[in-house]
Amino acid sequence: MLRDVFFLLRCIVCSLIVAFSLLSPSPLRAQQNKIDSLKALISQHNNEDTLLVNNMVQLSRHLYWSGNYDEALDYAQRARSLSRTLGFQKGEGIAWLASGHTQLRRGKYDSALRHFGNARASFAAINNYRSLANSHVYTGQAYDYLAQYDKALEHYKIALGIIEEYPDDAILFKIQNSTGVTYLKKGSYETALEYYLMSLKTCEKLNDKLYYASTLNNIGVVYIDILQYDEALKYFLRYLKTMKELQHTQSIAVGMLNVGEAHMNLQHYREAVHYLDSALVIYRQIDEKRGQSLAHSNLGYSYKNLHDYSNAATHYEHAIRIAEQIKSNEALVKALIGATELYLKIGDIKKASVHMDRAQVTAKITGSMLELEKAYLFHSKLDSARGNYREAYQWFKKYSALNDSLFNESKSRQVLQMRELYESEKKDKEIILLSEAKKLEEAKLSGNRKLLWVSVTFLTAIIIGILYWVYVKSRHSKVLTAQNEKISDAYAALKKLMDKVEDQNRMLAQKNETLEDLHREKDGLIGVVAHDLRSPLNRIAGLTQILAFNSHLSTEEKEIITIIQKVCKDGNGLIRDLLDINQYENSEALNITEISLTHYVSSLLGHYTHQLDKKDLKMFFEYETEASIKTDASYLDRILDNIITNAIKFSPAGRNIYVRILKQRETVKIVIQDEGQGFHPDDLPHLFRKFKKLSARPTGGESSTGLGLSIVKSLVEKIKGSIKVESTWGKGATFVIELPQEITQERAEIHS
Repeated sequence: MLRDVFFLLRCIVCSLIVAFSLLSPSPLRAQQNKIDSLKALISQHNNEDTLLVNNMVQLSRHLYWSGNYDEALDYAQRARSLSRTLGFQKGEGIAWLASGHTQLRRGKYDSALRHFGNARASFAAINNYRSLANSHVYTGQAYDYLAQYDKALEHYKIALGIIEEYPDDAILFKIQNSTGVTYLKKGSYETALEYYLMSLKTCEKLNDKLYYASTLNNIGVVYIDILQYDEALKYFLRYLKTMKELQHTQSIAVGMLNVGEAHMNLQHYREAVHYLDSALVIYRQIDEKRGQSLAHSNLGYSYKNLHDYSNAATHYEHAIRIAEQIKSNEALVKALIGATELYLKIGDIKKASVHMDRAQVTAKITGSMLELEKAYLFHSKLDSARGNYREAYQWFKKYSALNDSLFNESKSRQVLQMRELYESEKKDKEIILLSEAKKLEEAKLSGNRKLLWVSVTFLTAIIIGILYWVYVKSRHSKVLTAQNEKISDAYAALKKLMDKVEDQNRMLAQKNETLEDLHREKDGLIGVVAHDLRSPLNRIAGLTQILAFNSHLSTEEKEIITIIQKVCKDGNGLIRDLLDINQYENSEALNITEISLTHYVSSLLGHYTHQLDKKDLKMFFEYETEASIKTDASYLDRILDNIITNAIKFSPAGRNIYVRILKQRETVKIVIQDEGQGFHPDDLPHLFRKFKKLSARPTGGESSTGLGLSIVKSLVEKIKGSIKVESTWGKGATFVIELPQEITQERAEIHS
């Protein structure tokens, strides 16, 4: 009872916080100003015409974004009625779209599908193909929420076919982004990322912050699914910041939900509860059921790990009830699997079994291989807890087989991409060889013309020489003969030397080609081996999780399991670094954008608060003036993250870390200084070599792969920069990164 009272009080406090934030001068207040302005415009409009219809639809959309769903539906309905009176079929179609969107957010998916179907009929009747494509996109999104992924993809495909004939970049972006979302839910990470990257390229043409931020959010979701939670958090925070600037209440809730989930996976459970509670309050205010269910599920997981099992159970039951109410199998299977894990944790085998059976059935209905994979794993844990180890092993085999099938699909695509890359390089080489052959032929023709001219001149000289010889009566015949012999000998020696040089050039070309082949084979081998190692490591980690459920383990056995899990985690870290360095070394294209460096670095440093607090370290950021650069932001992010993480990793507790930005005439220096162990003089010449183990060791038991600084060096050179290190053994290290203020794509290509 007391827990329920505290839970209610916390919800009231969160509601007050969000309410005060909505009342204070903020982007959300600016959204309300737009709504008030449109309402005034509509009330003052004296004529019932198409302009009034458009204003009412516009108002419905703003009300939707602010979470006023009932009012949004009312204005959409008024717009439809007026459109019918005026015979304005386009207006009727866009009003159906507006109301369909609102029903989608309320979790009324069947109603949303009907509204989108009416919109399609309206647009098809007047041959408005772009709006028809838009309607198919929204229909696909509704099916996606219903976890009917194949139907969703069918509608995206129809929309794409229309847009290929009637181009529209804004709608193309929606198609690519939505297709990526659906493939991600089906477990096809690479396909999802391909569509997200395509949508980012399309977004560059549009210069639309909303579209760009939406793609960043979806990339963050991919990072969540591939367990790179730090990267996911960065993308989610950027998305949340943009949505606050754009005044989208519903999207702010999405941002808070995702930031909370990232903190949850990083085991920052208190931070997770803060963001998830805030998201839940907004979802309740705007009456979005799906968001409420997802927030409850994540709160259940967070409270479980905070050992507040009563609150965890309450949240999971809320999540299940809401998901059932709106018929969202996607949200339902997430809640059921989470509840299964909770009841396993507290030893309530009966409840765990009931939820597990429902989760497995629901996962099969949705066709989501990711959720089915989790269901198999938890079924294995459930049987293990019952003591049915044979059954547990059978379920784990199913889990492992499904895990492998998802991985093999990824590996097959990778091999295909490597083959396509090889064929592309082969064709490029053939083109280069043909070009060189053409140049050589032209050179030969040019040489023949010169030879003809020289021959004529030479013959003329000979004739003159003969006449002269006749004139002087052969007085110099012996001298000329000797000279001709010397010239012939010199020419023969020169020809022999030229033949030797040609042979050496040919041998060098063959050796270079062999080295290129070996380098390419090495990169491909590393990629395949790294992926092949990941699968058994994940299996070992999964088996240790099952073993950990055995309550009869001794202390020594538990320590051994912990050691195995740490080894698996470190191994996966090494595999990730191996794949990253291969990718960076082989990639040439840069995504160059303008960055406010001072703001960018300041925002980046905020991500290390938890690590700094854990080791009682302090970080100081200093700069004299604002500095901006044009470079590849993703490369810069990885460079700074590696060096700052190393500074934290190798610094003893209670020390300081300094980050400085120094603006030069044409360059900018980023200086990162720590008070850690520094580098031994013997280490300095080998600092940036791969797999080089240095004298310094992490101070908090962290792992080190020996690839971090090698990756940094490679990336700095890619963006036309330089890096140097100043260090005294035992007194810390200073990294100085110097970057050009502007790097063009052409300069980058020349450099690479």
